[in-house]
Amino acid sequence: MNDNIAGAIGLKQIERKALIACSLWGLVTLLVFGLGLMQQPRSDMYVIAISLLKIGSFLIAAVLCWRNARNPDILSGQTVWQAIAAGMTFYALGDITVILWRSLWGATSIDALGDVFYGASYIFLAIGLLQAIIPRQTNLSLSLALGISVAGVGGIVFASWINFYTPQLAVADAVLPEAQATQTVTVETGSVESKAAAAGAVAKGAQAVPPLAKTINNRLSGIARRMWLVYVVGDCAVVFMAIALLIAFWGGSYSETWKLVALAGLCLYVADMFLIYEMGKGTYQQGQFWEIFWVLSALCFGLGAGVEQGVSERAKQRSHRKQWL
Repeated sequence: MNDNIAGAIGLKQIERKALIACSLWGLVTLLVFGLGLMQQPRSDMYVIAISLLKIGSFLIAAVLCWRNARNPDILSGQTVWQAIAAGMTFYALGDITVILWRSLWGATSIDALGDVFYGASYIFLAIGLLQAIIPRQTNLSLSLALGISVAGVGGIVFASWINFYTPQLAVADAVLPEAQATQTVTVETGSVESKAAAAGAVAKGAQAVPPLAKTINNRLSGIARRMWLVYVVGDCAVVFMAIALLIAFWGGSYSETWKLVALAGLCLYVADMFLIYEMGKGTYQQGQFWEIFWVLSALCFGLGAGVEQGVSERAKQRSHRKQWL
């Protein structure tokens, strides 16, 4: 990779294993999404493949972040990476419950457990980013401070508008960010046959769900209906802190980690805004190309963890050399 490009996107000091893992997963994802663009209508296998790619990307990010969290020599502090790693883990668990609920068991009701996992991921992610920002003493110029404020407020206003004022959003406000049905039932007004078919499909799906899973889902359904507020606040917090990280830490070798983490937060924000907008319009179908932003978000978190690991190892090596001199 060209040194100028690598430096610009924060990969100049990345650990090799993290770079290989994230690059290969990103390449496979691009190939699968590219094939999906040429395939109309999208098959069930393609939809499942996209779900598995998203799960895999967040699991890769979680492993890399947990590795940093266990490293006492990590420069940003273990607690920062513990929170980010927990966020990645909960997001992956949310994706796993969705693919089980929708694809394996064929249920059409809301996956409340997945809602809870997604909500927890936003909370831990916001905590991790906040821990990264608070200890840093940065002397921002007036123009940078103004830029952060304007961009952050703009992101919050846009997210609020998408969430609260998009037509028909009331139908989707209780649905989790990754709630994706691989089998869709279309009900036409005034058609008794279609309504009966829909009811049969729902009953069939419900029977396939294990009793324990149904019990947990019913117990959590009350909490899940209120989780949409966590998504709104979480998206707003993530985009504000991501922009702050992106602008405040754009210079110097140590900033490379936070460039990638900031880009990860922005990718997550973009994907969520697309999802909420299309769900509000009632036009969402799984496997659309903008869903690649979720994968990019997870991989950028993983790459950021790899850069932090590489920088910390080099700092430790320099410290050992000084002790010997």
